Amino acid sequence: MKISKIVVAIAIGSMVTVTSCKDTNTKTKTTQEQVVDGNQKKEVGNQEEFNVNGTSENKVENSAGNDQSNTATIVVKANKALEYKFKINQYEKLEYEWTANAPLRYDFHGDPEDKDSYPKGYFESYANGTSYAAKGKITIPYNGSHGWYWKNTSTKDITITLTTKGNYNIIGVIQ
Repeated sequence: MKISKIVVAIAIGSMVTVTSCKDTNTKTKTTQEQVVDGNQKKEVGNQEEFNVNGTSENKVENSAGNDQSNTATIVVKANKALEYKFKINQYEKLEYEWTANAPLRYDFHGDPEDKDSYPKGYFESYANGTSYAAKGKITIPYNGSHGWYWKNTSTKDITITLTTKGNYNIIGVIQ
């Protein structure tokens, strides 16, 4: 079943402090494309995947019947920041593309659902930088909330159009 939704969100604004620590032992392949100064750059990298408490689970391919496609229009107010998140299970695949009408700082990351198995404040950053567009695919390394932090350092509002495909639940804007 294909589901299409349009979500409009306006940020009231709040700062998010981003920290990271990792205890890892395997790799997850991600592909990220971004546009910097009008030039498209493709990065294929290995993201670290976790072996929690010395155990690991076999990867299970998600059912294509559960995939959905969505488009969200997100406005990041001038000199403000916000997050836009999805609830996604481990080993699900997420395809994404976002474009903005001006460059802004971004961090595509995930927060684990099982917080007791990770250090306090833990998250994993999949891609970050400053750009007005990015697209890619990722296999999610753990159950949790996954999405973007965008920071607008300009004096004008920035509008982002985010298109996603995968098996997830939309959490939406987090301020």
